[in-house]
Amino acid sequence: MSGQYRVTEKKCATCMFWTGSRTIGFQAYKPYFVNTDSVKGDCIAQKGRNSSAATYCPKWQQWEKLFCSI
Repeated sequence: MSGQYRVTEKKCATCMFWTGSRTIGFQAYKPYFVNTDSVKGDCIAQKGRNSSAATYCPKWQQWEKLFCSI
């Protein structure tokens, strides 16, 4: 099962602490969405928590690969 999330969504799939498999999709040379191969992944911010890619977490921080320099 896979998923797609916009980079503006504060979900596990777009968080720097999520370890699930994912890739970045671009529009106009800028990160626009994140594709996940699986919807489950471990969260390194909360030890022992296996989270869904669509989960919102208060420890969310933007995945560093989504930063775009102009």
